[in-house]
Amino acid sequence: MRISSICVFCASSRKTPEKWLSLARSLGAGLARMGIDVVYGGASIGMMGALADSALAEGGRVTGVIPQWLKIREVAHEGLTGLVVTEDMHRRKMAMYDKSDAFVVAPGGMGTLEEALEIFTWKGLGIHTKPLFLLNHEGYFDHLLAQFEKCVEEKLMSEHSLGMWNVVPGPEELFSHVKSLNFQA
Repeated sequence: MRISSICVFCASSRKTPEKWLSLARSLGAGLARMGIDVVYGGASIGMMGALADSALAEGGRVTGVIPQWLKIREVAHEGLTGLVVTEDMHRRKMAMYDKSDAFVVAPGGMGTLEEALEIFTWKGLGIHTKPLFLLNHEGYFDHLLAQFEKCVEEKLMSEHSLGMWNVVPGPEELFSHVKSLNFQA
């Protein structure tokens, strides 16, 4: 499978610390330099805005997907290559899924975690086979990964499930994975 578009799930908080904004900028710029289209939640603020702005600054294509009711609240990005406005969150996730060849989960809060768990679940159920990456920068997802291991230990999740995603510590490792997948395609 050739990866030409990647959906990035990440925070849209106005209070996002600079270290996470910087991570989002590196991710967006790097994907754009690789010629990978970015699909994301459509906001102009927080990590979402930093991701989009950096990809656009590198000449990349960026598609935002946002539900109508969040368009104002999250300050929809008006300078994107494309903006898809959906009726609700479910249609948002379906549109993001349809437009993406792979998924990256970057640091974020409840919305990011909800999107990540749903796309992980879909893969576990065989709904898709698209690559999944967990961007565990500075160990951000260590506790989540430990919880998954606890689920396996308690026999509530199969050990096979732990291999559904690639855990990468930073953007450079992610880019290497994507390049190798595209080389094999």
